[in-house]
Amino acid sequence: MSNNIDLHTHIVLKLLNALDSEPVEGKIKFQKIAFMVLRNFPEIFELVDFKPHRFGPYSEPLDYTLEEVHNKNEAHIERETIEITNQGKEKLAELESAMELNEQEKRNKEKIEKAIDSIKEDFRNFNSDEILAFIYKSDPDYISDSIVADKIDYEKVFLGLYEKGELGISKIAELMGWDIEKAYDFIKQNTKLHII
Repeated sequence: MSNNIDLHTHIVLKLLNALDSEPVEGKIKFQKIAFMVLRNFPEIFELVDFKPHRFGPYSEPLDYTLEEVHNKNEAHIERETIEITNQGKEKLAELESAMELNEQEKRNKEKIEKAIDSIKEDFRNFNSDEILAFIYKSDPDYISDSIVADKIDYEKVFLGLYEKGELGISKIAELMGWDIEKAYDFIKQNTKLHII
């Protein structure tokens, strides 16, 4: 790509276009999905410049770009819903057709696209508190400037995610720093989990 501005625009539009253009519920969730996708791609992650912020990892360049694509009618932001527009889809197609990629870059592009779809899918049913709890426990480096991290009842949030079928016992154990037995006992005491 020609410059970081194109990269940022491409990332924003790619995230919004993923999963058949399913809208993202709010800027906090948008930022966190972008963070979780891009942390797997260090060379891009560095250019997006995520920092600890009041509500977890935050990229000023991505926030600025989101506003910019909204102002250009390439994305629509209404209340807490962000979605790509037809004009945004055209811009994304234009950016992708202008890219000259070698074979390795093509493979990386495919990996990024799969990661975007996967993470957007995995977190589609998480609300802001749930996604923040997940990130704060999996990436505690981003808690430092948070105004909400110490207000989150992590056990309650993870229990709710377990009951919704979004997290398993082993993931709860990992996030809470428990052994599997402690996580199992926690779930058993707080739900109608029965051993068959």
